Amino acid sequence: MTAPTPLMAGKKGLIMGVANDRSIAWGIAKAARAQGAELAFTYQGDALEKRVRPLAAEAGSDLLLPCDVCDEGSFDAVFVTLKEKWGMMDFVVHAIG
Repeated sequence: MTAPTPLMAGKKGLIMGVANDRSIAWGIAKAARAQGAELAFTYQGDALEKRVRPLAAEAGSDLLLPCDVCDEGSFDAVFVTLKEKWGMMDFVVHAIG
């Protein structure tokens, strides 16, 4: 018997709000990746980038984008970049902390 296809195989998703390896957003990202999803991550500021970058790498993602959700231009730039890279996206996770 063949193994079942992972639930999220072929799906692409944006993970926003990872603060560290204890974040709800990180837990969701790990679960989505374990089920085959391709992920992109955002961070706000240099301090968070230093924490999120290794987690994104652990999830097999090289899509790590700066984003301040209070800045419309920054927010829009994330989605422009993802459209260029992926064409379409299947899901967004926005969790604070």
